[in-house]
Amino acid sequence: MITKVSIGTSFMGALNYNLKKLYSKDESQKAELLATNFVSIKQQSIKNELKMIQSLNPRLKRNTFHTSLNFGKDESISNEKMLTIAEDYMKKMGFDNNAYFIFRHHDTGHPHCHILALRNRFDSTVVSDSKNYQRSDKIARELELKYGLEQVKSSLESQVKAPNKDEIEMSLRTGKASKRMVLQELVGKALRESNSVPSFIKNLEGKGINLLFNQASTGRVSGISYCYGGFVAKGQALGNQFKWGQVSKKLHYEQAKDLQSIDEANHRTRAAYPKGENDYSAGKSTVDRMSNRAAKLPESNLEESKNSSRSNPFESTNAGFETRSTNRETDFGNDREPENLPSSDQGSTNSFFHGHSAIDSLGELLAAVPSTGNVEDDSKRKKKKKSEDRGLGR
Repeated sequence: MITKVSIGTSFMGALNYNLKKLYSKDESQKAELLATNFVSIKQQSIKNELKMIQSLNPRLKRNTFHTSLNFGKDESISNEKMLTIAEDYMKKMGFDNNAYFIFRHHDTGHPHCHILALRNRFDSTVVSDSKNYQRSDKIARELELKYGLEQVKSSLESQVKAPNKDEIEMSLRTGKASKRMVLQELVGKALRESNSVPSFIKNLEGKGINLLFNQASTGRVSGISYCYGGFVAKGQALGNQFKWGQVSKKLHYEQAKDLQSIDEANHRTRAAYPKGENDYSAGKSTVDRMSNRAAKLPESNLEESKNSSRSNPFESTNAGFETRSTNRETDFGNDREPENLPSSDQGSTNSFFHGHSAIDSLGELLAAVPSTGNVEDDSKRKKKKKSEDRGLGR
């Protein structure tokens, strides 16, 4: 059983997604209401109940919990068994004293249900959303054993992330795999066929896939993204085996040995995915920037520069690409209101870059400020002179 959790701000938006299917005339899209503890399913009645319950915690904005429980396509699950499993799941997640709906959907090739609940409890407490995905995954494994369901690997054990609801529906509709699924296949094959970082880069670029390494000014790599046909995904979005930690071990990565290959790959990727002349460092490579920086630094600061872990401001994880990868596999319609997410982090401007250490810049700043000590000395001298003048009768 696979669970897909979403936390949102619009209970009515998520409910309307389910009600639309409940009243659908298309049998293939129709849903069933398995259970609810609302007095009525009329819109105004639901809104009145929500208003009353939410008044107990008026400051809670993300008050909507929405998840789907997805069973194996070959599993035969009756409504009664599905409801029992759903209620058990809710109780284990902490939703045993909350307003809720449980719907069974028939719009995919596998049995599944949607659970919609308020995080506000009737006793005015709130169900925690801490580590939702990990807890949900753990509970799913427990329920598989308890109810004799088809067992699925946990997300921590899985090396390849399963396709989400939207990808499955798109594949069924178009007969084509999503770009993320294509990347998983091609990158996985390249990993099996490569024994070094350069060969890995060459294999993927030969398939039209560019790599973007999250590389600090020291040359150290801490992450990797895969770029394919305008689509960019971090390693974690594809699965555990595609994260830099596992990739680097598989390819026997060594910073000094692989620096040049990685730097050149980054340069080609930035050329293929331009973001404007100011977004990157004017085409300079990491090697060039490290050399130039060292040349401009005073000799006394060279060692400090070598040991510095300060990242190059032009080399962030996303490097200008928007790769908003999250654990929320789907928002189930209008489950949550759009949030104004910050643009991908491109690093802040570093005033000490280009050959100036923090000590140099601080010294220049202090040199431009009048010395307070001198001002005090001048004042004392003037007072002393006036005192002497009075003593002499001037």
